[in-house]
Amino acid sequence: HIGMYYTHLKLVKHFKEVIDAFRRKGEEFAHVIKMGRTQLEDAVPMTLGQTFNGFASILQDELKNLDFAAQDFLTVNMGATAGTGITAEPEYASKCIAALRKITGLDIRLADDLIGATSDTSCLVGYSSAMRRIAVKMNKICNDLRLLASGPRCGLGEINLPAMQPGSSIMPGKVNPVIPEVM
Repeated sequence: HIGMYYTHLKLVKHFKEVIDAFRRKGEEFAHVIKMGRTQLEDAVPMTLGQTFNGFASILQDELKNLDFAAQDFLTVNMGATAGTGITAEPEYASKCIAALRKITGLDIRLADDLIGATSDTSCLVGYSSAMRRIAVKMNKICNDLRLLASGPRCGLGEINLPAMQPGSSIMPGKVNPVIPEVM
């Protein structure tokens, strides 16, 4: 669980970089007017910057959920012999937690019920759920980007994504912007 918490800290760092990149694009495109849409029908004009700031905003909201879920990784079951403490030195659990706190610098806590905690995997389920929320939002953003970049002649063509991958054996020279689809 402590390893998962360290992985979480690395993930959050990269996740914040994605959010910051959307914010920078929001600033860059602050004066680019585009058509807003509801159910793919024209709506009120807005800026492309507002769209990218919206992407950043919905992801920023998920940081709280992810951090909340990761807190469960800091509760451990270090009681010895599957939580029973049998044959363990007195105060093993409290000494172990103190040592883990000192070594890691993390606010590691001892589970209230060591036997229950030994078989409980709900912290992984909770973190997986928080990651799923992010995945759903990232999928929505990528689909929006693909739609906005569709074309260039018969789609929306409101943005240009970088061409990354040769895309067709029957259309020589066609190169597709595949990054949103790969996501």
